[in-house]
Amino acid sequence: MDTKYIIFDMDGLMIDSEKLSFDIIKSILHEHGYNLSLEFYAKTIGVSREHSEQLFTQSFPGIDGKRDVYGAFFERYFKAVEDGKLAAKPGLFQLLNEMDKRGIKRAVASSNDKSIVEASLKSIGVYNRIDAIVYSELVERVKPFPDLFLKAAKTLGGKPEECLILEDSQAGVEAALSAHIPVIIIPDMIPPSEAMLKGCLRRYDSLYDVIEYIYANDIPTDASNY
Repeated sequence: MDTKYIIFDMDGLMIDSEKLSFDIIKSILHEHGYNLSLEFYAKTIGVSREHSEQLFTQSFPGIDGKRDVYGAFFERYFKAVEDGKLAAKPGLFQLLNEMDKRGIKRAVASSNDKSIVEASLKSIGVYNRIDAIVYSELVERVKPFPDLFLKAAKTLGGKPEECLILEDSQAGVEAALSAHIPVIIIPDMIPPSEAMLKGCLRRYDSLYDVIEYIYANDIPTDASNY
C-alpha cells in the first residue's frame, strides 16, 4: 500500500476527550433526573451534533437535546479546555515526530464543530502540526458518510488510495470504508464489534503501534515535504 498521507480522527483518537465529554453529559442528564449509560452515549460518538441532539430529545422526555444538553455541554467543555483538562493520547507526539522525519503529511477530520476542533487541538499543542483540518461546517454530511475523509484527502492533495485513516469509532470506520480509504482502528471507550473489525486494516491498542506499522511497511521518507 502506497501511503503518503495519514488522516486522523480527533476525539478519542488524538485526544483523550471522550471520557471528559461522557462525564459532562452524564452530569447534565443527572441534573434533569436521568442516568446516561455508556451504551446510549456510544450512539453519539462520531456522528453529527444535530443527530445527537435528536437522540437526546427523543429518548429523554422533557429534555431538549439542543438547549438542555449541548447548550450546557459546550459551556462546560470549553471551561474544561481552559482549565487544561484535555490530554493527548499516548504515542501521539512520537507518531507526529516520526511522520515529520518521513515527510508524511497529515489531516484531522472530525464531525465536531470548528470551535471545538480548533480549541482542542490548540489545547494539547498540535494545532500548528496539522496540514489540513476538516470539520462539520466544511462538508454536507459528517460520519458515517465519507465526506469528511474525502475532503481531507483532497485538501492534502492526495487520492483516497494514497491515504490511511486512524479511527476509534463505528461511525468513523463506516465513513472510511465508504470513502474506500484503508482504516486502522484504535478503540477508545467502546470496544469494536467483529463486523467492524472485518473492515479494518489493523486493530491496535495505541498510536505507538502505528509507528511500528510505518516501520514494518517501510512507508517512504520524503523529508522535502517539511
